Amino acid sequence: MLAMLQGYMDESADKDARIFCIGGFFGRSDEWSPLLLEWVDRIQPHRLPHPIKAFHMTDCENGGGEFRDELGWDRDSRKQLIIDLIQIICRYTVGMFGMGLPIQEYEALDPVTTNPSNDKGIKLGGGQYRFLLQSVMADLAIEMEDTAFPAHEDIAFFFDRNSPHESWANILHKEMQNCGRPWSRRIGSLTFDSKEKLRLLQVADVGAYECRKYIVNHIFKEGRTRKSFETLKDRHRIWKIAAFNKDNLKEMLEDKQEEYFANLAK
Repeated sequence: MLAMLQGYMDESADKDARIFCIGGFFGRSDEWSPLLLEWVDRIQPHRLPHPIKAFHMTDCENGGGEFRDELGWDRDSRKQLIIDLIQIICRYTVGMFGMGLPIQEYEALDPVTTNPSNDKGIKLGGGQYRFLLQSVMADLAIEMEDTAFPAHEDIAFFFDRNSPHESWANILHKEMQNCGRPWSRRIGSLTFDSKEKLRLLQVADVGAYECRKYIVNHIFKEGRTRKSFETLKDRHRIWKIAAFNKDNLKEMLEDKQEEYFANLAK
């Protein structure tokens, strides 16, 4: 199948380990090329106080990494860069998508029993990153199927390189493609790469950061909505942001356990 949609995704967690998020942007293939040209032009070395290898939203906001004051950056130059990059995103028809996982509630779940003689079991979904990765891919595929996109269209997924996870992620990806669900045909290719090589993952970095900030603010009532988020919202660049909670995680755990014992009884 020819991938007509491309989703660039990244992960983000707050410093207090309350929310783990995977977020980013997705849109049609022909939107990404001109966006990339503008993005790369804005971060050219001659347009910055100091060259950067890749844009990282957290460092730019907080003056860390390649955005430190001693390298020539200051609050105003960092703020202006964020404003300009957000405006670039808004000029193209791409939508922000993100899902958040409350870490403490997830870790407090009982393990899923996989062997009656072994009470250790496994975490729901296999761990935070694995749980959220498959949730993001499935949810986007389901939304695409339900929105009546042409039958030949699917989503090509691009994730920031995360070496410890790539092997099982590729196996999981193939399983989702072949699971037989109506939406499985929407699962296109899966690619891992670095932000330095695949520059559009820097756009994903913005999406993951903004999604996580929004979810944290919404759940824990921290501060006002961010201006960057409001700009994206006003320009209709927010497509969907969702977060799991204690109740639906518990329900998913019960469903998974019932499914296991039902299969065992066959």
